[in-house]
Parts: sequence; structure tokens; C-alpha cells
Amino acid sequence: MSSFITSQTRVVGDKPSKAVSFAVEDVLRDIGKVLLPAGGKGADIVLVTGPHDSEAYEIDTTGGNVEIHAGDDFGFIFGLYAFSRQILGVKDFWFWDDQRFEPRQRIEVADDLRIVSKPAAVTYRGFFVNDEVLLENWQVDNDKAKPGRLAFETIYRLGGNLVIPGSGQRGEPHLKLARDMGFYINQHHVTPLGAPMFATAYPGVKPLWPEQKDRFQALWQKAIDEQKNQRTIWTLGFRGQGDQPFWNVDARYDTDEARGKVLSEVIDLQYKMVQRAYPGAPCCIYLYGEMMDLYRKGLLKYPEALIKIWSDNGFGRMVSRRQENWNPRVPAMPEGDGGNGIYYHASFYDLQAANHITQLCCDPRLIQRELEAVIRNGGDDVWIINSSNIKPHVYMLNMIAALWREGTIDFEQTAKSYIADYYGERNVEAVFALFEQYWNIAVHYGPNWDDCAGEQYFNHVPRMLITQYLRNRTQPSLDLKWMCDGPDLNTQIIHYRDQVAPAVKRYRDFLLQVESVAAQIELNGDAAEAELVRDSIGLMANIYSHCVAGACYVCQSLLQADQGHWRHAFYYAGVAREEFAAGNAAMQAREHGKWAGFWDNDCLADVSQSAYICGKLMSYARVMGDGPHFYQWKRDFMYPEGEKTVFVIATMEKYKTDDEIFAAMKAAWQR
Repeated sequence: MSSFITSQTRVVGDKPSKAVSFAVEDVLRDIGKVLLPAGGKGADIVLVTGPHDSEAYEIDTTGGNVEIHAGDDFGFIFGLYAFSRQILGVKDFWFWDDQRFEPRQRIEVADDLRIVSKPAAVTYRGFFVNDEVLLENWQVDNDKAKPGRLAFETIYRLGGNLVIPGSGQRGEPHLKLARDMGFYINQHHVTPLGAPMFATAYPGVKPLWPEQKDRFQALWQKAIDEQKNQRTIWTLGFRGQGDQPFWNVDARYDTDEARGKVLSEVIDLQYKMVQRAYPGAPCCIYLYGEMMDLYRKGLLKYPEALIKIWSDNGFGRMVSRRQENWNPRVPAMPEGDGGNGIYYHASFYDLQAANHITQLCCDPRLIQRELEAVIRNGGDDVWIINSSNIKPHVYMLNMIAALWREGTIDFEQTAKSYIADYYGERNVEAVFALFEQYWNIAVHYGPNWDDCAGEQYFNHVPRMLITQYLRNRTQPSLDLKWMCDGPDLNTQIIHYRDQVAPAVKRYRDFLLQVESVAAQIELNGDAAEAELVRDSIGLMANIYSHCVAGACYVCQSLLQADQGHWRHAFYYAGVAREEFAAGNAAMQAREHGKWAGFWDNDCLADVSQSAYICGKLMSYARVMGDGPHFYQWKRDFMYPEGEKTVFVIATMEKYKTDDEIFAAMKAAWQR
């Protein structure tokens, strides 16, 4: 005997809570996706409340229905999504990877069905939907709130129970939704206790400690009161008005001892405030940036009950992050002393070399090794994963979520299972090889395995070099000492060029390889899977292919300019502009269907800005080489051969634009 799920299957039994009702809604939507309306009466999904451990569930068939047994909201939520995944076939990243469905009349469920959950390896686990500039500028079904809703659904599907629901730059528009959906809420380390920034609450008042202690305390108390009866993992700490140390705006604290004293005092006060309101509530501190340095020096005092959140450097390594030119790489691996967690980046934004619109460039086996070491060292209380805009990072997020569930994994098996789910069983080896090549061809800007250059390295660094050249070409860029602490700008340009130039061919070849695989998949009849190849690894290949080439041409332009070869400086700047514009166009080309507008707000790498700045370099070279009368280049590249040297009148037409001169120069030099 078997039971059948049909389009008429209902969710019945114990009335779901508000949080569980979101998962019920999603499962009913999934049923509508995978089943045709003509399947007849189907089995019901029955929610049965009983004594179970927190988050645990059992799914079985009883009396022709499918029963989900659980003892709390999380158990029912995870059970419902497990039903969707294992019975309906709706995968965890169904939305982000455009899973296609072929609706059937009914789905058979065996009478001996039994699915039993097992505890996750990490207690509190989920995403920090941070730097979410693509999601916030985009909408689904004409609804700007829906991307956030889908992001939160994904956390639950992956077995997560925790979220930081946004960066807070424009408030927290998705905070209420996250609470309604039943998540544990953690707070951004720049907004401890979930309080607004001091400058927002008290505009015009300097955020000084201890002078403004009463005002700070009032903000914190209000935030504590507003979160009554909510699931909260409280973040304690004290940063400046923005993601920076507080002493950047208060020069009085000019020693490590003074800084540690203030932080310790504030953390102790905040902890007592939270425990007074909610005895036993979990609290954490982020050992991030300057906090890690002070902790290692023994200058940070805190209550023993706090969970210490250790942080990677944004590139997958458990060491302190680089901040501007300061990169001490202080070890940040949990120490196995109880109460430990991590803040880990699948996506990062540093204005230097990180990945935001593309996947992390480090070999995921090294990421796996790092995270398994975290587990071994007792870092299993809290995992907060910076997921950014999710879509560009799903490959890595899938692996990280497998680790927070299992504690240890077989990487290749995990990766190939993911590929089979979305790219098709018969395309696994070809697509897996593409991802492997992606890690293998990355540019390394330093000696460490995590010194892998993301797309920001090929956008921010060229813009920094151009800016320094236009400001003062006789001095090195102080902003780039972390990359090359050379005596002059030319040394920095040559150092950067020598890193980047060999990668131009690697990424060009990789782009051709990706397109060849996509074309073969399409030829085999898997058009949807071929499109996903182009949307994912293909788009990353495009971005790198063009941005790496653009960066190399910027170097050529600046080196030519330094020699006074203004025509060549102008030309190479123009070619660089074309490359960056092509990288931006590659993103726009993948904005089909529901993804219309998704890449519009690429404002953190901002590939279009790189093209714009190259245009400014063109104009500078034109002024220097063709000014002040601006007729010679027009004569040399646009006049017939017999008129170039005939000077009766200097010019017979209005001045030509940079674009017109570049087009003529390009036509002449590329013949």
C-alpha cells in the first residue's frame, strides 16, 4: 500500500504557530509547483505535537497520511522543509539556482516512510545577510520584501536557525519578518544589543565615552525592552559610528590599555543589563579586528558566560582581518575553552581584494579544513555566515551549511551532489571541473593560501593607482602599502602588473572553456542547465576575464603616461574602459526573467565605475598629449593621408570627442 501527495494535499492537525505557518505556506506553494491540479484527493500532511528534543522531528505515514511529529517550532519548520526536499524534490537553493519542475499528477509515498532528524553539529547557525546591496535594490513579483523572505527561507531549508537580517545601513527592514518567522536574532557587531547607532539617535552629539554614558545606556535599555519575548543572541561591544574602532573618532584613547579598559567596562555593563532583563539569555562578543588584537594582549575582560565569536579575515582563514595597511594576521581559531563561535565570510567587502559579486577564490577544501578545525576546537556554539546577496555564493554556502549540520564532510561528494541537484546528473563531472578550474587560476597577491584575489582586486586597485597618478605621480599610493610598500608609484604599478598580466590569458581561456561546456550541455538537450552554467560560473568567468584584462591595460596606460607617451596612454586607458564596460555588460546580460535588475546595484565592486575612471584617465592623457588646441590627434587618425601634413587652416571641423578619437585610433592601430 502507498499514499499519494496530490495538488489537493493539505496541512492539518495541530494549529501551527505564526513561525511555522510560513513553512506551511512554502510547502503548499511547493506542492503547487510540482503537482498538476488533476491528481485527485491526496494524503494530508498532519502536524502532531509531542515530546521531542528541540529542533527534532520524525516524518512517517500513518492511516494514509504523512505525519510530522515535533515538539517545538523549529522541529516542525525543519520537518516541513525536509518533506519538501525529500518527498516533493524541491531543493534547498531551488530559487537561487532556478530549479526547473516537471509537474506530475501525484507523488507516491511508501507506507513504511520514516525520516528521523539528527542534531546539528552547531547549536546556533545561520546567515548574516550583509552588504546586501543587490537584494535591497531588487524585487521579486513586484515585491521588494520578497528577496528577504526567500533568503530567510533558504536558511531554514539548510537547517539554520539564526539570522542577522541585514546590515542596518537603512534601518532593518526585514527584522520584523525574521522575528515573525521564528529565528534567533543576532546583531551586527556595529549595532550591539540591536540599538541604533548613537549618531542616528543623537545627531550632532559626539559619541564620547564616558561623557555620553547615560545616553548610550538609554539606547541599549530601549533595545533590550523592545526585544521582550523574542529569540535573541545578544551581541555586546562598542565600536565607532560605523564599522571602525571607536578611538578613530576619540583620540584620547591612544593606548591599548585605555582602549581595552573602555571595551571591558562597556561589555560588563551591557551584560548586566541583559541578564537583569532576561536571566540566562545567551550573549556574545565579536573578536573581530581590533577586538582580537586587544584580546590576544590580555587587555579585554569579559564575563565568563559570554560566547566568544572568532572571525576569519574575509578570505576564509581564521586570522584577524586586514584593515587598510595593517595586517597582523593574529590567529583567530577558537581555543576549546567553552563558549565559542565564528563569524565567517562566504562574501566580503574590503575595498582591496575581496569577493562580493563572485565566489570566494580559495580552494573550498582549504575552507573545509579550516571549518572542521573550528569544530574540533570547540567553536560549535554559534556560526554566523556572511552570505551577502546569496546568489553569487551558493556553491560555498552549500558546503558551509553541510558542515554546520554534520561537523565533517566529504567535500567532493558534497560538491557533486549539489551539482547533480541543479546542473543535472549527467553534467556533474564537466561542471565540477569548471569549479575546480576557478580556484586553480586565481591570482595570489600574497604568500598565504588565503591571499586569493577577488574581483575587488581588479577594480579597486586600478582605480587607486589612477587616482594616485592624477594626484601625485611622484609618490606611491599610501592606500596600497598592503599590496606593495614600494618607494614610488611606478614600483607599485609594475608589481601589480606583474601579478595580473599572466592571469589575462588564464581567464580568457577559462571563459572559452565555460562556454564550450555550456554549449555541449545545451547540445545534449539540457537548455536550462546550460543557462545556469552561464548564469553562475560563466558570469564569474566573464567578470574576471574582463576585469583582469582591464586592470592590466590600466597599468600599461599609466606606464606609458609616465614616459610621456600620451597617445598610447590614451589608447590603453580606452581599451581598459572597454574591458570594464564589458564586465558590467556581462552582469546585465544575465538579468533574464525574475533576475531582471538583480545586478543593477553592483556598488561595492562597481565595475561600471572602473570604466568611468578609465574614461577620466583618457581625458587626462588627451589634455596632456593633444592640448591645448586638440587638432593634432584628429589630423593623425581621422584625416586622409594626403591632408595630414597640409596646414592651411589648423582644423576645418569642431573638436572631436574622446570617444571619436579613440574609435579612430583603434581602427588605425588594430588594422
